[in-house]
Amino acid sequence: MDDRPLLATDPPLPADDFVPALWVPLTRALRARRRLIQMVEVLPAERWLQESAAAAWSRRDVLAHLAASDRRYHDVLNAALNGSPLEEWQPDPSVPGDELDLANALGAERFLGQPVAALAEQLQAGAEKSTMLFSALTEDQVLMRMGFAGNALSLLEAWTSHDNNHADDIINGPKMMRTL
Repeated sequence: MDDRPLLATDPPLPADDFVPALWVPLTRALRARRRLIQMVEVLPAERWLQESAAAAWSRRDVLAHLAASDRRYHDVLNAALNGSPLEEWQPDPSVPGDELDLANALGAERFLGQPVAALAEQLQAGAEKSTMLFSALTEDQVLMRMGFAGNALSLLEAWTSHDNNHADDIINGPKMMRTL
């Protein structure tokens, strides 16, 4: 029988696959992601087409945005693992309007036509890839500067917060969906 300590995730992960500093934040991040995937399982299909609390986005659009956002987190982790320097993101003054809103819209565009179940699969795949990338980090890399995120711990907290905030956008749409 394997007596290795496990992280309290679903499914449990071997704790010794990760730098100890990542245990709690990774558990939080994976729980936040699981919360989103469970919403897909319980929310009726017609509700996903309704407006969310995120301006101009349906609930399905919010899932598309989250699936697209995983790429940014993966790019940061891949750069850290490859030893590539990362600069903190700064808005481009030559781009009119809100550059971050534009980037969010363009990033989510490739997922917008997908059914909600396919988006849930993308979210699961994103969580699995993130878990794999975080497990590859050394202690030195965990504290390494990572662009917009600060370091790996900050990146995990940002990922968790992003998922939780948008889960709230889905639940707390304009019609207050407290029936989940």
